[in-house]
Amino acid sequence: MTMLSSNLLDRWMPSRWRVTYPSSAPRTTVVLGGGGARGLAHLGVMKAIGESQVKVERIVGVSMGALVGAMCAIDTDADSAAAKAIQLLRSPVFQLKQEILMGTAPPTDRESSGGVFAWYDRLKGYVSAHRKLTRSVTQASLLSDSPLVESIHALIPDIDISETEIPLSIVAVDLLSGYRVVLENGPLRLAVQASMAIPGIFPPVRYQNMLLCDIGVIESVPTLIAKSYDSELTIAVDVGQDNTPIDDCTTALDVMMRVDDVCERLMRRGALKFADVIVRPKVGGVAWFDFGNPECLIQAGLDAGRLSVRHWSQTK
Repeated sequence: MTMLSSNLLDRWMPSRWRVTYPSSAPRTTVVLGGGGARGLAHLGVMKAIGESQVKVERIVGVSMGALVGAMCAIDTDADSAAAKAIQLLRSPVFQLKQEILMGTAPPTDRESSGGVFAWYDRLKGYVSAHRKLTRSVTQASLLSDSPLVESIHALIPDIDISETEIPLSIVAVDLLSGYRVVLENGPLRLAVQASMAIPGIFPPVRYQNMLLCDIGVIESVPTLIAKSYDSELTIAVDVGQDNTPIDDCTTALDVMMRVDDVCERLMRRGALKFADVIVRPKVGGVAWFDFGNPECLIQAGLDAGRLSVRHWSQTK
């Protein structure tokens, strides 16, 4: 593990090897951002990229982007990866887990605020205020990691990150040092879990001398990390939530949620300036927890990916 310059605030876990492609194709790094259920659109985008002449040399993923990135780095057939995800999401086991987590099926007529507290209002239905307060001040997270771990294990084999067919970089944050961490070797499942561990919601993950969790609010599209590699083309996939004005902030929780939402959006906007190609699937109105229609989310990614790649090929 090597430390980069302090202004980047990074720790780097370098990979053991690197893939090269024919010189006729641009060496490309694909950045898959966070966004919960909206991140299923990444599967469609990866299929669109696979259909083109673009050769993916590396995938950089954070949060949901880390999970989908891992799936696509292992299985370069995006259709196969999508089918595996849909099978899990349609399974009775996952449906039960979602009902336990959310208290009920996600509604279709209700908007959600963005950021790590976006789902908080869903928890009100089944967790009393007293229980939430007690757990938040006595434990590291409101929820156990079992739903997250079981889903990851169902989708990803127990291998080292360096064993993926496409080199993969998974981004998280070390709560102990305060540094951003880029994982390129080590247990793949554990790395994905760390990148998806929403602060305060799921427990942080201990690995080596670090305590890792999701960095998505600050860096939901890690383009700067992608730019650090020797690639000719950086494609960033933005599945962030739409900017929806609100009428008022009347409680402390409302203020916290709104500030979190604004912070994530502003950081994402700045990060996207470093991408050569930006893919924006039309999923911004989907709540992060709404996994009810995975096929539509994947199709939205496929449509946006094809459009963006076509535009890039015509203007390069």
